[in-house]
Amino acid sequence: MQKISQTHKLLLIHVLCHFTLIPAIIYGEMWMFVGSFIWWQFIACTSISSGYHRYVSHASFKTGRWYIWYLQFIALFANPGPVLTWAATHRMHHRYSDTEKDPHSPVIKGFWKVYTHMWGNDVVIEKKMLKGLLDNQSIRFFYNWYFHILFSVAVVMLIIDPMLLLFGLCVPIVFAFHGYGLINTIPHMTGTAKNSIISNILTGGEGWHANHHADSSNWRIGQKWWQLDPSATFIKLIKVN
Repeated sequence: MQKISQTHKLLLIHVLCHFTLIPAIIYGEMWMFVGSFIWWQFIACTSISSGYHRYVSHASFKTGRWYIWYLQFIALFANPGPVLTWAATHRMHHRYSDTEKDPHSPVIKGFWKVYTHMWGNDVVIEKKMLKGLLDNQSIRFFYNWYFHILFSVAVVMLIIDPMLLLFGLCVPIVFAFHGYGLINTIPHMTGTAKNSIISNILTGGEGWHANHHADSSNWRIGQKWWQLDPSATFIKLIKVN
């Protein structure tokens, strides 16, 4: 079994990014916040929802080798942590959903603890949840160098323009923090997976949670025509039959 590492570093980054909202509000303009939100939606759709979740965690579709590198780099701009621990933890969530072993059940651990991503320190990853992950060179690389790469990206953005750092990295990380806080709490507040339109707004199609838990191997989470799932649209463009 493997203890989840790096949790404190991830939380520290999230906290610091929330503090950067102060200069962002003082010096930024509305179009910058809009652009940052659109950038976050792009990250969610093409990297985290499609990649971390549907591609790596569930292997629900196949595509070119380029994608595993792409999804991990682009995800840095939302600070989800290495896909190694993210995917393994998500697999545990499905296997033990809404039970004592569920890593982030709001019923068991409480709404606030789950919403603020403070559940990681209590979780021990089972080795079987790492199947197929440790064998991948790029996944191991990003696990070992995640924070080095993220810091390097931040420095480059700061040198180019401090506003680029604020609205290209810090604000999207704030959107991501609340988006995945919503998806880990609202759909599971009753002790069973439910669909949530509210959660869907910030997560690129993840809000149709009941659909996903009923058929986790399906890359299309939005099952009905009105269930917006932009990540599925992206997957349709890149997947290989």
